[in-house]
Amino acid sequence: MLPQLDGVTHRTVDARGLRFHVAEAGAGDPIVLLHGWPQHWWAWRHVVALLAPHARLVMIDLRGFGWSDAPPGGYDKQTMADDVLAVLDALELERVRLVGHDWGA
Repeated sequence: MLPQLDGVTHRTVDARGLRFHVAEAGAGDPIVLLHGWPQHWWAWRHVVALLAPHARLVMIDLRGFGWSDAPPGGYDKQTMADDVLAVLDALELERVRLVGHDWGA
């Protein structure tokens, strides 16, 4: 079941032949928040209320995590970075700030 958090919306983005879950909150200049292993967008729940009044938060569930597709392969750094760029292209985000930890970094 998808956890709910006030002010956060959810959508699925098709990129690179996969479906990626994206949670979003706030408005303004985009900040992409990338979770670590083995987490998903919910890892950012404590910072959403702090950052959302100042920016558009884009929390992508990386391949294989949360509510994104889990293909059998492609968990190397380059492939996952390419996934993130493809999701940003699908969201028509040309320039973002990026925050990540663990695998997300």
